[in-house]
Amino acid sequence: MDEREEKYAKIKEFLQERYPKGESISTIARNLNMNRGSVAKYMEVLHSHGHVIMKPYGKAKLYYFSRNIAFDDLFDYLSDAIVILDTSLHISMVNKSFIDTFNIRSGKNIVGRELSKINLAVFDNPTIWENINRALNSQIFVNEMLLIEHGTDRIFLTEFVSTFISSISFAGKPGIMISLRDITVWKKTEEALKDSERKIRTLFEEVPSGIILFQEDGTILNANRASFEILGITEFADLADFRLYDLFCSENIIKGLISRNEIAEITLSCDFDRMKFKVLKSTKKSGTAYFQIVFAPVVNKGSNTPKEYFILFLDITAKKIAEKQLKERYRSIVGNLPGIVFQFYARDSGEWGVYYVNERSRELYGLPTEPLENWFDRFGDCIDLRDRQRWYQSIIKVIETVSPWEFEGKFIRPSGEEMYIRGISKPVRMKNETVWNGIFLDITDRRKAEEALHISEERLRGITSNLPGIVYQFYATDSGEYGTYYVDNRSYEIYGVYPAPVDTWIERYAECIAPEDKERWFKSIDDVTKRGVSWEFEGRFIRPDGEEMYIQVLSKPVRLKHETVWNGIILNVTARKKAEEALRRTELKEARYHSFFENTCNGVLIYEPVGNCKEYIIKDVNKVTASLLRMNKEDIVGKKLFEEFPDLPRDYIHNLLRRVMVTEVPEFVMPVKYRNHEDFPWISHYVFKLPSGEIASFMIDVTKAVDENKREKN
Repeated sequence: MDEREEKYAKIKEFLQERYPKGESISTIARNLNMNRGSVAKYMEVLHSHGHVIMKPYGKAKLYYFSRNIAFDDLFDYLSDAIVILDTSLHISMVNKSFIDTFNIRSGKNIVGRELSKINLAVFDNPTIWENINRALNSQIFVNEMLLIEHGTDRIFLTEFVSTFISSISFAGKPGIMISLRDITVWKKTEEALKDSERKIRTLFEEVPSGIILFQEDGTILNANRASFEILGITEFADLADFRLYDLFCSENIIKGLISRNEIAEITLSCDFDRMKFKVLKSTKKSGTAYFQIVFAPVVNKGSNTPKEYFILFLDITAKKIAEKQLKERYRSIVGNLPGIVFQFYARDSGEWGVYYVNERSRELYGLPTEPLENWFDRFGDCIDLRDRQRWYQSIIKVIETVSPWEFEGKFIRPSGEEMYIRGISKPVRMKNETVWNGIFLDITDRRKAEEALHISEERLRGITSNLPGIVYQFYATDSGEYGTYYVDNRSYEIYGVYPAPVDTWIERYAECIAPEDKERWFKSIDDVTKRGVSWEFEGRFIRPDGEEMYIQVLSKPVRLKHETVWNGIILNVTARKKAEEALRRTELKEARYHSFFENTCNGVLIYEPVGNCKEYIIKDVNKVTASLLRMNKEDIVGKKLFEEFPDLPRDYIHNLLRRVMVTEVPEFVMPVKYRNHEDFPWISHYVFKLPSGEIASFMIDVTKAVDENKREKN
């Protein structure tokens, strides 16, 4: 504290002690041992700053301690940053807000310093100093300026006020007070508000949804351009004379929303033809339209009761039409499905059931849809007892794992009719539950077909496993390539040639054809691939281990889009070749792969023993067999062998078939006639047992060989 400040403090303390009594300048000077003239100047300054009050007392002046807030103290409490400059632009006074606002170092005294020397960025503008000088020189100056502080971008509303400075030097002189208010936040808020208003205006005009503002009585206050387009009008004037209720034909619905005073989303329809006739004649729209509408109240300031409202609406007519078409397609699809559509749910609380079941439930499964809450239990009760545990276990598992569901099993309708079902569905996880959307299919026909296929496959395996050869599928493309698509796994067992890799099998097999037959082998392939005819080949074959054998290739072509495929068999005819030495080249054509059953070159006869093998029922024959027996296939199947063909050597055939049944060893049968007619052929057989318990015979017409043998003997 310097000497002058100490003097001021002593005078204020003295008057405070005397309060409420007033004291003259002489009394103050005498008691404080100070010069009377100096005390008079001090009192003038204190009085000007509000620290003391002066009251005349005759010709004398009495000074009292002021109980009001002094200007200096009030100065520091002002929120605006204030600096007072003298005519030389030196700082006479600053308040605390100025120090804090511009982060002036604590303890640094800037009073008495030239303002331009303390380097404040906000004053770094010549226009400011020109304005200050004009004010000090009593010229016209700007009272307010917006200043932006360089580096921080703070915005200050700055006021310039001419003032009179009572100084400690006891000389009053003109000055200028500069007040700076930081309005950065306010400005940014103002700009944000303007930007928000601009966006709202843009949104109102550019949003593709219609927006209509209206009063409680339905009077339309405003509407955006999208509303005009949706309603088929061109300007707001077309709506000015109408109420909102007239447009949407739904006065009761909208009034109900108003009375509830809450935001709501609804769908309304509008009959443009009726409206065009009665209300809105200017609309270009026609027909019935559907609108998705969001309703909301607008709360007026100072009142909790909304008096204005708005709706936001979209034309969803196309969507409605699409939904209708989709529902019609759905009904058409589910109406033709071999099953029913369902929606199953499992809640996190442990409950389960169905939300939806197709109405064809009664038609297909004998179960009425209603009551829906126990439909799933009723359906489960119809699952065959042997499958029921697996049914419930499958459901529990997918509920725990939230995974797709599949089930197949036997279903017994309430009427007692048995059928097979297949259930398939996929899960969708919801908030507190999982929903499976799926279908129950009637697969009875498929299961019966599978059972029939299983029997056929058993026969097929029996045929192929007992064939003295292998089945194959050979192809020749239109581009000239050829090879094999399939080769029997017994290729190595019979011929010593591995079936894999299948794409090189034909070349590896050809390498084993005897040298004298190899050229004929390749010519035969070239011939049939060019002409697309059946392929037949016989020749000598030398296994990789050196064993010699004879083979016979038989196949028929099937023409596909860009290739021809031959399905055929390669027989080991070594035994037949030896038999031909006795029968002079009788042709024994072995059985074929089941898929070639009807088109093979040989006859195939399948029969089943009955009555402890005393008789045999003919189960199946192919076309060649029917031709050999001079009968239609339908007239043969189901007949008893010896009853239908009494001319057969019964004892010989009966004993042979019984041996094959018991030993399961295939046997060749000497040539026989089924009827003792001159036009009936001599037929040679190769007989073997099938895994199904049936007997199969391959039949070959050897009439020529038998007749030739008879002539040679004669």
